[in-house]
Amino acid sequence: MMLLPRRHFERNTPNRDAKTLYIFCEGNRREPHYFNYFIDFDSRIKVEVIPSEPEGNNSPIGLYNKALSFLITSETNPSPKYELLDIDEVWFVIDTDTWGDLIDKLYENCFSIKNWNIAQSNPCFEVWLYFHFKTETADFATMSISSNWKSYVNASVIPGGFNSKKHPILIGEAIKNSKSCYLEEAGRPKVGCTQVFKLAEEIYKFVEEKINQKLQNS
Repeated sequence: MMLLPRRHFERNTPNRDAKTLYIFCEGNRREPHYFNYFIDFDSRIKVEVIPSEPEGNNSPIGLYNKALSFLITSETNPSPKYELLDIDEVWFVIDTDTWGDLIDKLYENCFSIKNWNIAQSNPCFEVWLYFHFKTETADFATMSISSNWKSYVNASVIPGGFNSKKHPILIGEAIKNSKSCYLEEAGRPKVGCTQVFKLAEEIYKFVEEKINQKLQNS
């Protein structure tokens, strides 16, 4: 699909105060379920989660084009689904997988638009879930591909698997742990690392007080 020229981008007229995080997910289950935990958590922040579509183009550029159609007013798209304000942020939650140059193109496109960001995990989103419970990067001697990571996290690290109805409350720990272990190469996370802490920090600064209250009462 051809990308819309940058010169056609327009934001709608502001008419609300709360900041919205529009989160476009490569996955249609694990990632949306996780971020849905924070919907309506605090009136100062709105979390709008847009999952992938089973039959859609869920590549990094496919998600980017979906964001354009959902958020950006243009001559060919006069009434997008959402109202995007200057205070809002757009996030793409992607895996590394084998997307190759499509990830580079997504970075290039987001770099040119204010408040459009990427939260890449290498190799998969389960790396972020792993850091809710672990403080050190895992040993990759036998976990070099995404499928191994997923089974490792859901069987070995978290007995019974990650529960998106309760475990996201550990977001503060996940931020601290993943950030302290983060390594990158050419601006991309190395294997066993994730950039999701950057998105999580944007959520956490609004919900930290309520999270701590819930942890104290649990």
